[in-house]
Amino acid sequence: MTSSRQTIAALDQLETALRRSLEDIHGLLGRVQQLRESLLSGQPLSQVVDVAARPLIIESLTALLDRLGDASSALRRAEAQQLFAEGFTRTRIAATFGVSRQRATTLLSRGHRGSQSQSRQGGPS
Repeated sequence: MTSSRQTIAALDQLETALRRSLEDIHGLLGRVQQLRESLLSGQPLSQVVDVAARPLIIESLTALLDRLGDASSALRRAEAQQLFAEGFTRTRIAATFGVSRQRATTLLSRGHRGSQSQSRQGGPS
């Protein structure tokens, strides 16, 4: 796959993650409001958590952040590889991305696929 195609594929992956995240955020906002209201009414958190719908807010938020992190990492790798193919040095890529030269080298290594977040490695939750 050419460098630009890899970058476009990574952008597509990021767009999908962002769209799904928007839906998740709207749902989480409602759940946050419900939890706040329960706590303000004097209910103990332990009681609220026992009857709360699963996954809990924190579990959903962690999955959302993992999904965005994975898509962001894929885009960063694809962009670094395309910039390198277009003549950027490792030092210039590092400066452009605000990372160390060592990190830029890691992004460029062919065998480096990034590590998906631990919660995502086991498949969808």
